[in-house]
Amino acid sequence: MSHTPAPVLGSLLLASTDPDRLRDWYERAFGVTADGDGFLRLGGVGLLIDHRQDVAARAPEPARVIVNLHVGDAAATARHLDTLGVRWLAELEYREPAGAWFGTVIDPDGNYVQIIELTDAYWAARHRRFTGTADGLVAVSVTTRLPAQDLERARQFYAGKLGLHPAETRPGGLLYRIGAGSFAVYHSAGRPSGAHTQMSWQVEDIETAVAALRRRGVLFEEYDLPGLRTVDGIAEVTGNYPSLGAGERAAWFRDSEGNLHALGQPVTAR
Repeated sequence: MSHTPAPVLGSLLLASTDPDRLRDWYERAFGVTADGDGFLRLGGVGLLIDHRQDVAARAPEPARVIVNLHVGDAAATARHLDTLGVRWLAELEYREPAGAWFGTVIDPDGNYVQIIELTDAYWAARHRRFTGTADGLVAVSVTTRLPAQDLERARQFYAGKLGLHPAETRPGGLLYRIGAGSFAVYHSAGRPSGAHTQMSWQVEDIETAVAALRRRGVLFEEYDLPGLRTVDGIAEVTGNYPSLGAGERAAWFRDSEGNLHALGQPVTAR
């Protein structure tokens, strides 16, 4: 008996009595643009918003079909959605058993759209479910550690230049918590080479972020290298790096100890 391959889910159709309004909402909410065929390319599945006269102006049973959109930074996405004045059905929350962030908004036609961010805890738990083990480093957390020859000098830099204050202070180290992550600065007799990026910060608007840090006295690096050239401190980095989007706009600066930091604004894949 021949085996027939399973069909591939290639697209979803959202019928609307006002498709232009609905399509514009999705484009502004999630940073995508409809292609020549009218599809919003959201990962591997295209979303087609089409005009239909045989549907209600608002979805009568919105919970029947929910659009799940996986995002890299749920908090940043939620902040952006708030600027658009969206209506939340369920505010963004972290669900401990799942190891993921969930939040549900209502689009202009009344459809439910759920944003989801899967964290490292989710992937570690998934690995254990399927293998029964947590071998290697799959189930551990990760923290960036930056060396400092002068811990007090580093503390003053992070406070004065970056507006960051340690959440914990211990002999020989400072712990900082920002958003969903953390990093530590520890006392070390050695000095970093500064030849490569040691820590990256993802921002929504790199020009705004660079300008704000410059006002605080942060100095940004200028590069003119094969494949990497900055203009007023900002470079266009092509290719599939980082994994979000199709590349990034980036800028680099050094802290008081010589550690090289990068600001990165993902470039949306088209």
